[in-house]
Amino acid sequence: MGWCDEVLGFCDASGGKAEPPPAAEEIEARLAGLAMDDLVRAWREVCTTGLKGQTDGTDAFTMYFDRLSHEAPERGIALIEAELVGELDDEIVMLLAEGKVLGQLLVFHARRAAPALQELALRQPRLRWLMGAKAASIRSGMVESPQLQRRLLAIADEPGYRAWRQKTRNHAEPTDFAALPLPELAAAWVEITSRSDLERERDGDWGTMFDLQQELVSNDPLGALELVKAILEIEDNPHVLGLLAAGLLEDLIPEENGPVIDAVVTEAERNPRFRRLLGGVWFYGMSPEVSARLEKARGEVTW
Repeated sequence: MGWCDEVLGFCDASGGKAEPPPAAEEIEARLAGLAMDDLVRAWREVCTTGLKGQTDGTDAFTMYFDRLSHEAPERGIALIEAELVGELDDEIVMLLAEGKVLGQLLVFHARRAAPALQELALRQPRLRWLMGAKAASIRSGMVESPQLQRRLLAIADEPGYRAWRQKTRNHAEPTDFAALPLPELAAAWVEITSRSDLERERDGDWGTMFDLQQELVSNDPLGALELVKAILEIEDNPHVLGLLAAGLLEDLIPEENGPVIDAVVTEAERNPRFRRLLGGVWFYGMSPEVSARLEKARGEVTW
């Protein structure tokens, strides 16, 4: 249990798991009442905690940060300012732009956020570097209004951001994951997927692995299914398996019946662990026939 668990009441005074755990309403009240210094500390813990180290507390803060700027834009801007003032690690600050905190402000609240961000740039010039990470997205339509685009781009130091990124990122040759034997590829997928947000951003292999995953899903879904099965053989961490179910497995399942559905159903009938993994898949957008087959294949198992 970590600080995030302690501050949200998931652990008791001795550090053990609180029984009963706090109700959802209590968690929301605590999150809403936290000072900005506490949110800065929570952001650091969330960004530096790997997937296998996730707890109830880090999960709650992750979901909170994912919706913060959409639901409470002024508090989202306040968090950005607190990070610029209180967090010395540029890579942790930049994750505000790589994640949803800054992006949701620009997508959903650009008209309200632009004046506040312009004022903040005067107090904290470091914001210009952070905004530089979103400059290309702003130009490409993240912000629809040309007038708002001009206002936001005026405080975006895109060259400064690009120079920083070039200097700080690992420029080693990316791993040729497609050339790895299946067991090694499965092990690499687990290792890379288990990294913290900060570790992923530092290493281009995360993007390379994601590209390979998308290539398999698009052009070789049966090969993607073999990768899922190989990962399931070596991994039992619930957070990793949850991501596997909602990511690679869900993505490879087509909307219509065919060989891939046959293979998924066959594996679910053969392997109880795969059947449980299938319980973490959302069948949205699939044909009624496919949904019915998959529902039957996983039975009463739920994630």
